[in-house]
Amino acid sequence: MKVIVPSEYGFCGGVRSALQKADDAIAEAGRLGEPCCLYGSIVHNRIVSASFERRGVRIIGSPDEAESGFVVIRTHGIADDKRKALEDKGLSIVDATCPVVLRSMALCRKAEGPVLIIGKRGHSEIESLQGARSDAAVIESPEDLRSLPSGTYSAVVQTTLSLSLLDRIREEARRLGITLTELNSICMASERRRSALLSILPDVDAVVVAGDEESANSRELRDLAALHGKPSYLALDASALPGKVFSFRTIGLTAGASTPDEVFSAMKRALESA
Repeated sequence: MKVIVPSEYGFCGGVRSALQKADDAIAEAGRLGEPCCLYGSIVHNRIVSASFERRGVRIIGSPDEAESGFVVIRTHGIADDKRKALEDKGLSIVDATCPVVLRSMALCRKAEGPVLIIGKRGHSEIESLQGARSDAAVIESPEDLRSLPSGTYSAVVQTTLSLSLLDRIREEARRLGITLTELNSICMASERRRSALLSILPDVDAVVVAGDEESANSRELRDLAALHGKPSYLALDASALPGKVFSFRTIGLTAGASTPDEVFSAMKRALESA
């Protein structure tokens, strides 16, 4: 089987930096004989989370669970009140929040007038943005706009939001007389990864995305290929590849931003050996 890989895939700079910060924190905690935990899954990938747990690092979901030592904040960030609770406990905080998310949170705090957060309710990044601007309304779909009065709103967008969904929300806003002043918060690395995938679609029969189903940007890559008429599959690792992918002659292989390099390489070898 022929495998074509786009020019951009896999770990972004923010994820690599976050994982390095976590590794450094674990090493320093070990040197000092103190515990180290992660606040939430550092990225949305079960393989990455399991690798930390095997090293004895706990994943917590509340400041109450952190007793002492070091706590590494996930790439998706945490709400302001939770950060303060960690600070008040005197913990050594290592902030691995993606710089783009940090910027979005800062934009939320200082935006004047009503603010909208466009993204998926319950996603950890959206919870962080809500924690930076408690009075903001979350817009998950075009239909959510219909409960708003017409007017002008500042809008912060989830960094990995589907661009097709964002376009539909923009269109519905115009129809309803709602003006969205977008505060630039889309992740450029995600945009480059999508553009790179689009560039290889004419040359492949199907697409495989290496990534976790919980990863929004991995799902977006799968859905993007499907939107352009290509059979598209999302697999956590090589062992999870569905049998039908081996029936194609040429596969486009990409990876979400939280997929480890070694997982991608193993998947590529499995496909090429078919």
